[in-house]
Amino acid sequence: MDFAFLAHKDAISWEDWHKNFGHISYSSLQRLLQKHLVDGFSVDLSSPQPDCVACTEAKMTVSPYGLTTKRHTKVGELMHMDLWGKYEKASINGNYYYLLMVDDASHYVTVKFLKTKTQAVQRIKDYMTHLSACSKSPCMIQIDHGTEFMNEEL
Repeated sequence: MDFAFLAHKDAISWEDWHKNFGHISYSSLQRLLQKHLVDGFSVDLSSPQPDCVACTEAKMTVSPYGLTTKRHTKVGELMHMDLWGKYEKASINGNYYYLLMVDDASHYVTVKFLKTKTQAVQRIKDYMTHLSACSKSPCMIQIDHGTEFMNEEL
């Protein structure tokens, strides 16, 4: 008995190749085809090149918040402060905490590293003195009501 087999491989659509190659652009796929850069790359040239929903969504950007509003504070008037720590491992200089201070108007960030939580009080006083010396008028501190801020010294 004699047998003859005919192997026929259907050409794959532009859309399927676009997905198979990790959402490569159709123009890049055409370049691969024209320059014969990939073995076995055959495309059904009559197939459409539809817009890819995944590619369109990936290129979209959405602003998570509305437009920023005008700040009504001057530099140094309102400071946002928080104490972070205690961390399990000390830093190179033996610090376990850090005090984060952010100016509301300029968004200028100051970080002070601390060995103990009790050092926060003096660092805050030092920073307020620094603002006053720079002709700024500190008026308010926004805090999370932690014990490092809610005490007799401050």
